[in-house]
Amino acid sequence: MNAPQRLVRSYVRRERPFKESQKADWGRLWAVYGVEPEGWVQAAAAQPAILDIGFGDAEALLAMAAADPSRRYVGVEMYRTGLLKAMRGAEREGLSNLRVIEADAKDVLAVLPAGSLAGAHVFFPDPWPKTRHHKRRLVNAAFVGALVRVLRPGGIIHMATDWEDYAVEAADLFGAFALLEPLAQDRKGRPETRFERRGWRLGHESFDLRYRRREG
Repeated sequence: MNAPQRLVRSYVRRERPFKESQKADWGRLWAVYGVEPEGWVQAAAAQPAILDIGFGDAEALLAMAAADPSRRYVGVEMYRTGLLKAMRGAEREGLSNLRVIEADAKDVLAVLPAGSLAGAHVFFPDPWPKTRHHKRRLVNAAFVGALVRVLRPGGIIHMATDWEDYAVEAADLFGAFALLEPLAQDRKGRPETRFERRGWRLGHESFDLRYRRREG
């Protein structure tokens, strides 16, 4: 009998337990800003949103939602510290166009209807720099295919990384899909973050990849 195939995840969950104040804020804010993946499916089909995948400390997500109040932003993240930062920031800034999902992005993409996203952001995913760990990278052929399926025509995928080999690998993956039209590879619409500036101080260069979903 063949052994069951081991599921490869793009993240490793290690988090400290919440303090009492964090628990209180989580319970209060989740009722306002949190959504379950299944509950979001119908809403996404009715009003396509920008999906921000793995938003980390939420700095970029909050800045984009604040600068573009007419559009809906939904952030998906596995780490509760990041989710709580996003919800606290949304409350502080009075953002009514931001919601968050606690889930694996791959699971969210799997349940979304085709053509239900106005755009997708994948900013600085874990590069898993060691060659033997590249299989853990989030952006692979299956992931790009899932994004193409749920993106509506005209929707834009924007990826950023500060690892050049990851950028080259991702460009090849995106380029293999005829339904994706390459755009100027710049940071258009993406704010700088503390994480990115720290990378610059370490000598890292940022690479932006942008593609538009064609008709068809």
